[in-house]
Amino acid sequence: MEAEGGMQQIDFPSTDWKIDRIENVKSNTRIFGDILTLENERVNENVLLELEGEGRLDAIWPNKGFVLVRDVQSKLDVRLKENSSGERFGFRIFLTSADQSTTITVSQKASQGYEFKGLDFHVSEADGDSLYWKRGSTVKINVPYSQEIEFTPIGGIDVSTSYLFSSDAADAFVWLKSDSVKVRLPAHFQEDEVFLGEDKGIYSEYLQSELSDFSNIKERITVPSGESAFRSEYEVRRRKLSYSLLLTNNRTGEEKIIKGKLIQIAPTGKYEVILME
Repeated sequence: MEAEGGMQQIDFPSTDWKIDRIENVKSNTRIFGDILTLENERVNENVLLELEGEGRLDAIWPNKGFVLVRDVQSKLDVRLKENSSGERFGFRIFLTSADQSTTITVSQKASQGYEFKGLDFHVSEADGDSLYWKRGSTVKINVPYSQEIEFTPIGGIDVSTSYLFSSDAADAFVWLKSDSVKVRLPAHFQEDEVFLGEDKGIYSEYLQSELSDFSNIKERITVPSGESAFRSEYEVRRRKLSYSLLLTNNRTGEEKIIKGKLIQIAPTGKYEVILME
């Protein structure tokens, strides 16, 4: 079967058979996974795969895998997931009945990969901004007379702007992992329209961050004579937007769309300086 996966139905002349075991072609080791009913109720989890009667088997593999469905006694559906592992994948299904046994071997090609075509941001339900306050810098001082000092209200080692791409799709990041694709990041949005800024970010599953420009803000405050202490609090915006990643299959030329969320966290520039008692 091709790397993109698909389904193949196998018909049997009788109903008197069972899946005795499933092995990996490459290493001859038995394959683990989940056993479910046709109603998606989990019977066993992370066990050696076997099936007697109707049901479903889900193999546990990263970047590849299969599902076997027996919803009719005389048929077996072999459903392959897309193979993004970088190498060929194969497994054997060992079937037994009262008087005979047989083996089905499934072989799947490795994917030829995808080319980045574009990434679009949009506003979906539950997207938007939320605001919260964080503790900023603290200054303790002891001076003989009242005077002005320079204070950094949005300071600290963790004052950064950050963003994170996330997706429920198992192959959301594997195709572009070595390409370091950069995309323009959202600057703001209004109603359902997202406006992009000039800053670019890497499409990655890992958190990306850099020091915020607001961390350089200076505030002059007047301190009284003697001992005193000041602290600051600053406002932070957490923004969630939806994205659609568009890829082109190198083998077929067909388009693939991966959906996910972008989370941006950054100071807004608003702050308060508080005299501590």
